[in-house]
Amino acid sequence: MNQPKIRIYTGKIQDWTSDVLSCKSRESLCGRRLLAYGLLDWGRGDLFQDIHRADELYAYLEGMIEKGNHGKPYFRENLGIHFNISHSGAYGACALSFIPCGLDIQEVRKVRSKKMLERVLSQEEQELVQKAQNPEGEFCRFWAKKESFLKLSGDGITRSMRDLKQPGWYQEFQVDSQVLGCICAGERFQVSIQQVPQEKFFQRFLV
Repeated sequence: MNQPKIRIYTGKIQDWTSDVLSCKSRESLCGRRLLAYGLLDWGRGDLFQDIHRADELYAYLEGMIEKGNHGKPYFRENLGIHFNISHSGAYGACALSFIPCGLDIQEVRKVRSKKMLERVLSQEEQELVQKAQNPEGEFCRFWAKKESFLKLSGDGITRSMRDLKQPGWYQEFQVDSQVLGCICAGERFQVSIQQVPQEKFFQRFLV
């Protein structure tokens, strides 16, 4: 029996919003545009048959989306597709699947304080970070993994990150050398990750 699939689409925020002179949140706009591209890639171009301009797309997608009690977005109408969006550093990412999933990407950065380590990691995890050849990268890896678990459950930061229960399945990945990610779900998935050139998006939604 074939495993179900998760498709992850990534792109550089600056590239995916290069047509916009003034924007409240380029990260959010990039995420919505990656979501639109993903829906097209999944054969749901029918959703956009009346949309022909990139600058109309954000408001249109916002009208399709609701948010749960702790902010997890989902489609208002049951499309049979679940999604999750994340951004960090120069990149945005969007995951699509047929069952709920949790996605997070994190840019490798210097750990701000010991309090941050203690708030996010268990004692055992803190020791692993401290012993690692690249402590910043190891902390970032843990952070992305735990954030993805929270985003799968939809609990957000209402739960302690130190002792999160691991979901049925997760897979870590890299967007580039300085951006690490994790995708998770309740069961094992096949994962495809593609960095999408913005030209493919703009070819469909003329500016």
